[in-house]
Amino acid sequence: MANPRLNMNEEPNVLITAFIKPNMEGHVVKALHDLPEFPGFTIDRIRGQGRGRGAGGQFHATEYNFSYQEHLQMQIVCREAISGEICSRIARAAWTGSKGDGIIFTQVVKNFLRIRTDGKQGGAPE
Repeated sequence: MANPRLNMNEEPNVLITAFIKPNMEGHVVKALHDLPEFPGFTIDRIRGQGRGRGAGGQFHATEYNFSYQEHLQMQIVCREAISGEICSRIARAAWTGSKGDGIIFTQVVKNFLRIRTDGKQGGAPE
């Protein structure tokens, strides 16, 4: 089986993870579509507590009742060279100026394989 590789050019890849408010999804997707090199993305609904410990920065919890903020989690794997621009576009498009706008962080991707192209090399059925 072929060794896992970064990509065809062996250029480092980055995983961008962004937590954004659900009502800002359209703005962020449009900003990504406007990129000359559209990277594609996945999106999931998530909930949790940030530094404010709940919606509006208030924390009112009982033993069985917690206050959570709803966000969307976007994940994008892209070339390291364009990751800064993608993060900037997400931040500008998702900004409302209020608490809980979200966060963006990046991680290095050590291995990157496309199942469609690299899976066949491993003896996958045709």
